[in-house]
Amino acid sequence: MDGTGTTDPPSYDQISSRPVPAAYPHQQAPTVEPFKSANLHTQEPPSLQTTVIVTSPNVGPDPTTIICPSCRATVVTRLEYETTTKTHLCAGLLCLFLCWPCAFVPYCSTSCRDANHYCPNCGSFIGTYRK
Repeated sequence: MDGTGTTDPPSYDQISSRPVPAAYPHQQAPTVEPFKSANLHTQEPPSLQTTVIVTSPNVGPDPTTIICPSCRATVVTRLEYETTTKTHLCAGLLCLFLCWPCAFVPYCSTSCRDANHYCPNCGSFIGTYRK
């Protein structure tokens, strides 16, 4: 004991020379169950899973008769045209070559825009035809 009323901890040699108890008195040693042998020949084979890959159908610049992948109805697609970079480039070239009065033509024409196909029955997107 030092002058403050506390005891010094034991040295390493004192700790390592003490016998270590196997378990606390209130604990029981765990019981080990023997391994059960598995007979691989009697097990069921794993179930096979089928993977279905759905691809978007080929669509053209005009409305197409197709079976909708969402609602499974045979429909003629509804088209919506989308302005693209190609549309802006065509309009820019018309302005550059002094045909600025005709610069709006690519925005009115369907030939410079992409055609997005939709199902008229359920409204789901089917595919895009890029010009």
